Amino acid sequence: MEQIKLRPSAASRWLICPGSVALSASMPYQESGEAAKIGTAIHSLAESCWQLSLNPLEFVGSTVEGITITTENAEFAQAHLDEIKRIETETGGNVMIEQYLSAFDEPHAKVGGTADVVGWNANKLIIADLKTGQGYVDADSDQMKIYAIGAINKSKRMFDTVEMRIVQPRVGPVRTFSMTGEELTEWYSNTLGPAVDAISSPNPPYNPSPDACQWCPGKAVCPTQKTSFIEVAVAPNLPTLSDDEIGAMLTKVEIAEGYIKALREYAVERIKAGAVIKGWQMVNKRATRTWVNEAHAASVLGELLGEDKLYPKEMISPAAAEKLLNKEDKYLITDLTAKVSSGLTLGRAAGIGE
Repeated sequence: MEQIKLRPSAASRWLICPGSVALSASMPYQESGEAAKIGTAIHSLAESCWQLSLNPLEFVGSTVEGITITTENAEFAQAHLDEIKRIETETGGNVMIEQYLSAFDEPHAKVGGTADVVGWNANKLIIADLKTGQGYVDADSDQMKIYAIGAINKSKRMFDTVEMRIVQPRVGPVRTFSMTGEELTEWYSNTLGPAVDAISSPNPPYNPSPDACQWCPGKAVCPTQKTSFIEVAVAPNLPTLSDDEIGAMLTKVEIAEGYIKALREYAVERIKAGAVIKGWQMVNKRATRTWVNEAHAASVLGELLGEDKLYPKEMISPAAAEKLLNKEDKYLITDLTAKVSSGLTLGRAAGIGE
């Protein structure tokens, strides 16, 4: 039996749904998106600057890993460097970056990946990870726990405290989560170990959930997702459902919606690859009007409307202003803005389905 390789970054999926591993492996390779490529470039820039004691801002306009570095990219790399230096101070210089860590390595399965930063002293292990996206990432994550297990395996020692940190400049300050070494060992025994065994079994179970299915490469062909879709399609009339049944059905709707989106994306991939999907083809998106010659249009309409109507002035958004400000002035945005909800919408209750 070929050894199954499990990535820590996908642990939030395969820990819940063991069946997703083989299903995902059967799907065509998908190249990393632009956001992932930018993230890789920022990590690479930060690593080089740490090793050579350089300032990331000196690389604005340069190409790293095929990506042209922007000021924002450099500032993210600097935020990562600041955290590395903080960990160096806390640990007396006991720091490794971009370190491969193996949490589980047996003939049937291997769990391991590269941690951004690992630091330690006599009693404490620190794992830090840079996230460059906008989606909130919790420091209490399965990925970070796997890195921590790998660090313990590598050091061949136990720590009183294990602290996990997420550096995510787009979202806010560094977030931390701490647990004892004993608690981490219990997590390994009660969660990671059983999941790996289930994945390696002859018929690994499918456990669809909104969180597990969200980024699953195989959801377009998942048999259990199809079941959720069918259950939604043949659901009884709404007035006959109890409140608890409505809640359960809404969860299935989330899964079914993910399946529908994945099915459309998969169909597009197949058509682009030359397949013929009966009754479907690629068509032009809804057309919007654009100026044939903007300068000429401005000349004609300016005489009729006047420049005030042609070029209305409005203040830029807080996000746009934040991008234009220097790093030391960005704090002003927090003082000058407030988050105001546009109203209520339906969403999962906290702690449900997490």
